[in-house]
Amino acid sequence: FSLSLPARPVHPEAMHPGLRQESGVIYRDFSNAVRSWKGGAILRQAGMRSRFAAEAERWVQQAFSEPSPPPVPSATNESANGTALVAPTTSCVAQLYSYLMTRIDARPDSFLSLPEDALSPRGDTLGEVAGPVLLSGGDRNAAMLDQVVANHARFARAHGYAHWWHKGSLVAARGWQPYWHKVEQLRLATRRFRNASAFVWVDDDIVLTNLRDGDRFAQALRRSPASLLVTRDPSSKHAEVNTGIIILRNTKRGRAVLEALWSRADQWRADGVSLSTDGQASCLHEQQALEEMLQSGEWASEIGVLEQRAPGAWNLNTFL
Repeated sequence: FSLSLPARPVHPEAMHPGLRQESGVIYRDFSNAVRSWKGGAILRQAGMRSRFAAEAERWVQQAFSEPSPPPVPSATNESANGTALVAPTTSCVAQLYSYLMTRIDARPDSFLSLPEDALSPRGDTLGEVAGPVLLSGGDRNAAMLDQVVANHARFARAHGYAHWWHKGSLVAARGWQPYWHKVEQLRLATRRFRNASAFVWVDDDIVLTNLRDGDRFAQALRRSPASLLVTRDPSSKHAEVNTGIIILRNTKRGRAVLEALWSRADQWRADGVSLSTDGQASCLHEQQALEEMLQSGEWASEIGVLEQRAPGAWNLNTFL
């Protein structure tokens, strides 16, 4: 077993000439690149799995005894967006995954897809989108991320959403934690899609499991008249709300809630915490800002907190 990896991050299609199919089509996503590796066939042969695992263990241990190359550029923080630190006791598979992620950029490039009925020969197609817009993005580099984005795209096509995926952090230039990227992308969307009915942010680690039986986001808007909707966090001892999914009505009050949330990022606080730049050990960033708004008298009626599960086959942003 041998696998040569480049010394610097590359796109999957440039990783190995064997990634080109006989038809000449290049695989352009990480998961297909891995599946296309001919050595994977070894695992399907009787008696070869244990030999492969032993050789993989030896290779990973040798690789990690050498100086590590610089990771894929990313705005780091302690949880979702940082470069993983691998302990000596970490399993072979975990070490291999971490090692590969320092060399492969698995994030899809930024794109915008519009539903067919939104296209117009007059040119101002973004302003003419009258339906909902699905948003996601970030600077997290993870295997299978392309599949998650494709899952979101299938949902958007099935339900007539415009779909905007953004690769990278829109707040990195400010020196802010990447958690605030979602708020900035929502703000930009309200300006670009002026006539959209609503905006739905979905974190890039959320898989939409029900693509055919109705639109859960539309159902959520019918369940609550609030301007901004989130779900209750399962770890209620730390926070009441979870911002993995944010549903925003494109109304004057909805945009006002969003701007109020954004303003709290770098607002002076008596406790000395910076919600924009401090690490997760000190605060919960946009999640904490939204929860404080919910507890205030001014914004409480504009923020709806839905249960993740409720009678009648309802579920939204549930956790495995």
